[in-house]
Amino acid sequence: MRRGGCTWRSRALGGALALVACAPEVIAPPVPEVMVHRLTAFEYAGTVRDVLGVEATLAREFPGDPPALGFDTVAAAQPPSALLVQIYQHSAEAIAGAVLNSEPARAALFVCEPEPADPSPCLRTIVDSLLTRAWRRPPTEGELARYLALVDPADRDPGLRLVLEAALLSPNFTFRWERDGGAPGESHWLDDHALAARLSYFLWSSAPDEDLLTLAMVGALQHPDTLAREVTRMLADPRADGFVDGFAGQWLYFRGLDDIFRDAHRYPNYDDALRDSMREAMRRRFREFLVPGRDLRDLLLDTHAHVDAELAALYHLEDDLDGDGFTRIDLADHERRGLLTEPGLMTVLAYPFASSPTRRGRFVLEQLLCSPLPPPPPDAAAQAESDASTARERLEQHRANPACAGCHAVLDPIGLAFEHYDAVGAWRGSEHGELIDAAGQLLTGERFDGALELAPLLAEDPRFTRCVATKVMTYALGRQLVADDGPVLEDIHSQFVAKGRDLVALIVAVVQSDPFRARRAQEAP
Repeated sequence: MRRGGCTWRSRALGGALALVACAPEVIAPPVPEVMVHRLTAFEYAGTVRDVLGVEATLAREFPGDPPALGFDTVAAAQPPSALLVQIYQHSAEAIAGAVLNSEPARAALFVCEPEPADPSPCLRTIVDSLLTRAWRRPPTEGELARYLALVDPADRDPGLRLVLEAALLSPNFTFRWERDGGAPGESHWLDDHALAARLSYFLWSSAPDEDLLTLAMVGALQHPDTLAREVTRMLADPRADGFVDGFAGQWLYFRGLDDIFRDAHRYPNYDDALRDSMREAMRRRFREFLVPGRDLRDLLLDTHAHVDAELAALYHLEDDLDGDGFTRIDLADHERRGLLTEPGLMTVLAYPFASSPTRRGRFVLEQLLCSPLPPPPPDAAAQAESDASTARERLEQHRANPACAGCHAVLDPIGLAFEHYDAVGAWRGSEHGELIDAAGQLLTGERFDGALELAPLLAEDPRFTRCVATKVMTYALGRQLVADDGPVLEDIHSQFVAKGRDLVALIVAVVQSDPFRARRAQEAP
């Protein structure tokens, strides 16, 4: 029988109704064709860890995944290469050996113990379970037979090692294949296993867990209420760190801290430990919004900070720490507020020897307000050279060039609001003996003095919430948003605002949307 788009069937246990399938009743709307997604190095490592219980150490040597639209998960920017295939092979060999030599990983692989008299049924179960978890879908009978042929029941470890290597080298592992379910060029709803994979790589940067695979197996994942429950469950799971690092790490730039170095003479306290603390503080700040009921504007407005001994020294708060590790400290009477004054953000948006109002202003415009600026002229760096004492004076000279004045009229007031924070995010009152002037005025007329007064203006700017919705949807879909996505994006944004700018509600709206749940069958070449 059908109920609300779901199929129920009478089963045993007194004829109780059991959910069999829950697919949309309407025809899928048109959606753009999308290239198949290749696992990024970050996703590859997370998948190996969660599926096999070992670390993919060689993933650190993978070629860099080029970002597009701000994220490295955009399919169109993920071309494979011969070098990557070679590294995949070496990685698969190392991972297979690690699994069979690790007691916990080995125990997870052997989901049953083969009977000496007839080990075949159990070996079939082991290989079937492995391929289902690694490929995010059950193998076909033909695939299962080919992999089982690699295993000699009398000497199973060498065969299972080959199975592991082959499974990891298969495009079914390294790519997120979504099976076409309609005529070429037509849109159709994703099958449940493909939807489970989209959901898990969106929120975990890793493979579906047993709960998701079980829902997919019985066809129960398509229902909007089920998707909402799964989002809440998955964001409460430690694996949601994949979303923190994958989405927020790129949106808010803290993943870029790995590449930031400073002149040791000018910034003697900046070292690997401080850099790691900066990153962790930003991760903790963002993670606070992965629970229902938080207004995302508070990302810019909160007056607390996550501080450990390294950051406490930068903040001059050594006496306020209680114990080791991170402490959540209220900074209501301090010169900091929310994300915009995080030392990690100020550091990644600075030069090795100095702050950068231009970089900081561009970040606000492009990452928080989705108001991109054209690229600077080729000789902009040379034009910026100046012997002026302060950044404000240097930029005033720079704006004298008509080719630069238009963009800098927008950039400079915002970027100069952060001049009290040096190239490692430490607060300062002056630069080269000159008092810092962080006051400014937006093109819309609002005046502010420093980042603490700028933050509320940005939080109330309607472009902020629309930009967040755009960034989340782009990351979730892994593609450029097109004109046909406009009405869907507006609906998602409206739901986001109506529900108190709750990030969890925004994510739920994205995964319940048609573009997230549908795909277009590829046309014949």
